[in-house]
Amino acid sequence: MPSIRCLGLASAAAVILFGAGAAVAAPGSAAGHRLASSSCPVPPSGPQFYAPESPGYAKTVALTFDDGPGKTTDRILRILRAYRAPATFFNIGQNMAARPGLLRKEARYGFVLGNHTWSHQDLTQLTRRQQAAQIDEATAEQRSITGTTPCVFRPPYGSYNATTLSVARDHRLAVWLWSVDTEDWKADGSASAYWVHRIIRLAESEGIDLQHPVIIMHNQPAGNPATALALPTIIRFFRRHHYRLVTLTG
Repeated sequence: MPSIRCLGLASAAAVILFGAGAAVAAPGSAAGHRLASSSCPVPPSGPQFYAPESPGYAKTVALTFDDGPGKTTDRILRILRAYRAPATFFNIGQNMAARPGLLRKEARYGFVLGNHTWSHQDLTQLTRRQQAAQIDEATAEQRSITGTTPCVFRPPYGSYNATTLSVARDHRLAVWLWSVDTEDWKADGSASAYWVHRIIRLAESEGIDLQHPVIIMHNQPAGNPATALALPTIIRFFRRHHYRLVTLTG
């Protein structure tokens, strides 16, 4: 995962709601815009980096998974359910279309589903219309498979510009980045102890210094076995240090 290229402003907390419906409109059209925004609250004006606070808890942590669904998504879901750990999945439209059953599982199990565009392009290289189409197509795919509408959005590579923020706001999508990067994608499908320990070390060492970290991990099409192997240890670590696990809805 390349480093974040930020051309916008950080801002306050955001929320997500799911809505049901049947119609799917053409990507980038006015009707598509209404479809994307109809059930979502007005988002803050800039991206978020820190997990929502939770009443009664001094510290919270949000686990997020990008680029799925993929080969290890089901394994990650089983781990999260076994530990009763909430999480947010930023899915790619093409990957949803390829593995609709996994997307339905994410929705059925109550995980938060976020928009990560249709084909994971760098949005800063696209026109406003092209950016809107990337978002609309992913939203339409999720809607057609699960009947739910995403209200949170993560730009691919963490790369965005003023146009991205404007398009997201027009679609009532709260923009979420991250504050802890496990760099798990660098394992490139390896399940070796080196990569498992490296992912754990980065999550713990970066997260423990923050009161409300958002941790980025991956469940890419080719699979991220080291991520799945590291996940139970990461969950136990933050709970042992009195963090409450939350989704990006709180």
